[in-house]
Formats: sequence, structure tokens, C-alpha cells
Amino acid sequence: MYLVTTHPHRLPSDYQIIMVDGTVPQWQPRPYDLHWDHHRSGGAPIQVAEMPLPQATTLLQERGGSLPPCFTTTQVDADACVAAAWVQLPRSVLQQFPIAQQLQAIAWDCDHLRVPPELDPWGEFALKVVASLKVQEKTVREALGLPPDRKQWQDSDRERFSSAAFAAGTQWLIAAALGQRSWPGEVGEAEAYWQQLQRDCDQLRQDHRVQLLPSGQGLFAVCDLRGIDRYIDPRGFYQVLAEIATPEQLRPETLTWRDRPQGGWSYTLGSIPLHPRQGALDFTQGTFDRLTQAEQAKSGQPDPWGGRSTVGGSPWNAASVLTPGEILAVLGD
Repeated sequence: MYLVTTHPHRLPSDYQIIMVDGTVPQWQPRPYDLHWDHHRSGGAPIQVAEMPLPQATTLLQERGGSLPPCFTTTQVDADACVAAAWVQLPRSVLQQFPIAQQLQAIAWDCDHLRVPPELDPWGEFALKVVASLKVQEKTVREALGLPPDRKQWQDSDRERFSSAAFAAGTQWLIAAALGQRSWPGEVGEAEAYWQQLQRDCDQLRQDHRVQLLPSGQGLFAVCDLRGIDRYIDPRGFYQVLAEIATPEQLRPETLTWRDRPQGGWSYTLGSIPLHPRQGALDFTQGTFDRLTQAEQAKSGQPDPWGGRSTVGGSPWNAASVLTPGEILAVLGD
């Protein structure tokens, strides 16, 4: 079973929970549940970097119990799929060069829009995989009979879709690693994605959705996605941003602003890949705490901001009431 949720009451009690790449708020793991989450102070850049290799068979077989497994995450993406695949792949496969390196590169591209120098040989490969897993989501949506317009979806539809996409992406990676299927992107699945990305860049430019707020530490870049009810790859934001400002003019932090399906606003606090000051950022060292305090002071709702060192966001289950200017003030002008 695969489940994407941010609500603890939706976690099935008759399954072993194997939670990766995110933590459901207020969830209390039982002794036999498994939990890996790099979204914390001191967390690794990608999820599998702090997950062990199985000793003999698979992590699932070695650490599983009598209950069936429920692979759980809070937001489906390629990094979560890589982590769920890692739990299920045999040690003998993960030790075959370059399977582990390919999986790590996929996770790096997903979370950082780049790979580190040691994974450069798999950079283009990872880019195609991440894009192809996004393309696959259309097939998942159609299989579930959901309308293309996500504004028509109920919360249960979003959870059903995300969970199905999590399952499909993880199973594709497992099959590819086992040699039973080609890797995502190997037969051109990502081409339509790049075409859509360029159309999204055109819309961001035409609508003037990439905005620069003055700051004493450099211009603060905001991408306003309100009114757009579909996924926009952050690569589009950074591509347009590079056309209007140089890294030296910009702060390393960025902000993406969108409508929440349940109403209100949602923010992603990110950072510019390869910005000269990106390496000094660590949002887990007080930034998320200060944003949570500002949120609570204005609205009274207790849900926190959170994430990892260079990316995170506003509360999962509550709308943010802060404006971009108020967030900038918290970050320090």
C-alpha cells in the first residue's frame, strides 16, 4: 500500500508504516514502524543518503513485521519514490554499479535541480527520470477518472491521486533497477514535459509573475503562482529569474506563492541552485521557527513551517496569513 497524506488519522492501524522523505504532523511511530526523514536540522541532502543498505536481502524483509507495509510520505516526488524503492530493492541490486549512483542522482535532481560533481555522469539521466515521472502523473490521473481541472478535485481526490502517483513512480524505479523495464525518460517520455516547461516560462514572463522585492541583502525573488492550478516546475521560475537579475544582485532565498486547494495561501521557501551563498543557508537553524512564530502571532493557528536546510514551506494543514513582505521581514532585510 502507498499513501500520501499529512493527516495522522488517515494512517491505517493495521499496516506497518514505512514513512520516508517527510513526517506526518503529530504522527507517533509504533515500535515496529520505520521512519526516515531528512527534513530536519542536520538532515542529509537527499533521503537515501541517511538510509542504510540492507544487510542481506531488502530493508523491508529485514525490518518488516507481521503486518503488511504501507509506504507513506507527505508529498510525492522523485526523492520520495527513490526512498521507497530503496527499502524494497535487494542489497545485491543496490551494490551493482551504477544502480545506487543512478538512484542518488535522481533524488539530487529532484530536491536540488542539479547533481553534485561526483554524480555528473548521471546528471542528464536524472533530469529525464524526474521529468518523466511528472509526465506519468497524467496517466495516473486518467486511470483514476479525475478531471484535468484540479479545482474540481476534493481533498480525497488529491490524496488518492498522490498515493497512486507515489506507487506508480516507485514501482517504475524498482522495475528499472531490476532490469525489467527501461528507466523513465529512456524512450523520450520527457519531451512533452520540456515543451510544457517552455510554455510555463512564457506565461511567467507574460504575466510578470516573477517579482523582485528590494532588500538590503540583495533583491528577494518571489514567484506568484496564485490562480494557476497546476504544477509549475521550479526550473521555470529560476530560468525566468536568470533573465532579469544576476546571482550577485539576488539573495540566495526565494519564495513561491500559490493558492491552497482548501483556501488561503501556501508558500515554498527555496533557494537558487548554485547561488554563491546557497551553501551558507540552513532554514532549520531558526528560520522556520521564526516564521512559525510570525504565523501564530498573526493568526493564532499552531501548525508550523518546516523543511530541510535549503527548502521548506508553510504549514501543511493550514493556510498561511503572512504576505511576502512579512516573510522577507522575518528573514532579515
